[in-house]
Amino acid sequence: MAPDQRTVPRPFPVMTGLGGLLRGELTRWFGSRGLVHLVVWTALIQGLLYWDTVSSTDPLADWRGFDLLIHLWWVAGPLAAIGVAQNALIEERHNDTAPWVLSKPVTRSSFVVSKIVSDAGGLIVIAVVLQAIIARIWLPNSEPAVGLPIRAPDTGRYLVVIGVAALVIVLFVAMTVFLTTVLPWRAPAAGIGLIAWMVIWSAPNQFIEEYTIGGLVTGEIQGGTMKPIAEYLVFETPLEPISSLWWTAIAAFAFTVASALVFRREQF
Repeated sequence: MAPDQRTVPRPFPVMTGLGGLLRGELTRWFGSRGLVHLVVWTALIQGLLYWDTVSSTDPLADWRGFDLLIHLWWVAGPLAAIGVAQNALIEERHNDTAPWVLSKPVTRSSFVVSKIVSDAGGLIVIAVVLQAIIARIWLPNSEPAVGLPIRAPDTGRYLVVIGVAALVIVLFVAMTVFLTTVLPWRAPAAGIGLIAWMVIWSAPNQFIEEYTIGGLVTGEIQGGTMKPIAEYLVFETPLEPISSLWWTAIAAFAFTVASALVFRREQF
């Protein structure tokens, strides 16, 4: 006699419905929303790279070539992550769509995780991976207006830099979604995210350098010095402090788990 399928426990009941939610969210990202992001990101990053490399004749430019690409990722990536993620849950609340979605066979944890994964994944693919591929194709073949030709980076190091840029986006998406589970308003969540971004960038003490991504991206905000992650790619120096990567990954995971736990208690 065949066993009753209704009595077979699901492998991850906490994540029930995650697959369907992800498909829905990713369909939005790789539809009209994704097209808009692709146009904007390509115009921003490739446009600035072209202007700085081919058009600008300023010999004292602070960032050039792949160093500028890394800087643009650090500036625009967290800002975009905060801007996108602050709407992930708040928009669902204001439109009263969250109760309707949660009336389906999905869990609240799946609902939150799908938002984090889809928003981070969409930004990573469009703003980081595709822009990295485009820049890698044309930058080494360009003729700079001033200075030496831009050398193609080592593939392994380039992939590591792409991974770091992706990790930064995951961190800020997860942190912002967590803030919106605690604070039901956009402005405070975005404001706290921006403060965190500035503190990490400035890395005012050794703790921030070693236990956040600040150790790899810190540098003069107005230019003049290269970020450690840029030196790793351009000058092939060691990637230090490596601890900042591990702690950043742990923080992103912790924010994701905390978001799911807090949202499970929200009343509609």
